[in-house]
Parts: sequence; structure tokens; C-alpha cells
Amino acid sequence: MGIIRREMLYCGRGRPRGPLHSLADATNCAYLIRISKKYRIDTRKFLVCFLDAWTHENSSYKSMSIKRRLKTENEGIFLVTQDQKIIAQLRLNEKMLEYLPEVDLSSFRFEESTPARKIETLKAIDLQIKDINAGVKRVNLKAKIVEKSITRKVFSRFGDPLDVSTATISDNTGSIKLPLWNAQIDMISVGDVVQIQNGRVKPFRGELQVSVGRTGKIQVVENQ
Repeated sequence: MGIIRREMLYCGRGRPRGPLHSLADATNCAYLIRISKKYRIDTRKFLVCFLDAWTHENSSYKSMSIKRRLKTENEGIFLVTQDQKIIAQLRLNEKMLEYLPEVDLSSFRFEESTPARKIETLKAIDLQIKDINAGVKRVNLKAKIVEKSITRKVFSRFGDPLDVSTATISDNTGSIKLPLWNAQIDMISVGDVVQIQNGRVKPFRGELQVSVGRTGKIQVVENQ
């Protein structure tokens, strides 16, 4: 299942009405409502599809397709796609599925982040490696590739094959790991100096790493 952000809040008093007796159930329900709003489809009809998929394995509404991938005695795993693009995957129990067509939509409130807050959250700062800590989320830095592991094959949570190599970068104040994915691997060699823009700082196996995702950029500014 995709990540539920904090701006998605349940605003009812106490526990949700009906069989949503756990935070997980309430979060899943809010997540499905959020998807319907994001893709501008009728929420009620979208939710009904999950009960239909529970019974018949597959269901659809407009461009959305819902497939029951796994079914046990009282719960199932459902895959949501749009035009063959994976939107979400989540586990729902039978009681919740029976409740979804009648869920009280007014019990859920969604607070959107303002553009100003988003800019503040994603703003990268210029730092040296020694100044990177757990409180830093986005960073711009210039460093040299001093080490690069052999490429290995991994798989995404959806089963897609990915190539990854872990590089170590240094700027003379310290060093930090930099995972390289797919096309990034061949464009960078040991000895190159790279400029990273809007790199994401996050922990992995007990140590901080800088990664360059869709919102970041990495380029070689000095060849080996």
C-alpha cells in the first residue's frame, strides 16, 4: 500500500463508526477515499468495487480496476490499477469490505498542505557532508566518488527488477553512502566529482544515506 501522509486525518470522535475498530482500518478507508478524490471518481461507487472484487475476484469503475490477488478466510489483498499503472495495494478484512458501501464519508476530513508548507518541507540546503544529520531532509552537495560497489539486482515491492550500486562519496569533511539506480550507475565512475541537487537524506540499516530520486538531480562536474 502507498504511504499515508499526516495531512489525511480522521475527525470523528472516538473510534470510527461501524466495524472500523482499528487505526489500520480507518487509515485504509481514508486512503481509498483519498484515491477517489485524487482521480476524481465517485467515492461511493469506487468503494463498492472492493466488495464486488472480494466476491468475483475482479471489478472496475471507469478507469480504475480492482483485483483480489489473495483471499483467506476473512481477508484479502487487493491491487488497484489505472490503465495498467499500479495505484495501490492493500489488505482489507471481510467486515470492512461489507461496511465500505455504507461508510459515512462525512466522518473523514482531509487537510491539504498549503503550497508554502510544501516548499518549506522540500527545500534543499547547501551543506558539507560533516553537517548532514538526522534532522536534514533535503540537501545540495558536491562530492567525489571514492568507492562504488558491484551492481546487483533487486526487486521492487511490485516485482519490477531494478539495478542498484552503492557508492561512497566524500568532500574531505566526511563521507556518506549514495545509492545509484539503473541509468545512474553507468553515468558515474570512481574518481568523478558529482553535484547533487535536492538529494534526500534518510537512514538505511543504521546509517544515513543521500539518495537522488525523481525530484533530485545528479551530474558529473569533474571526470576522473
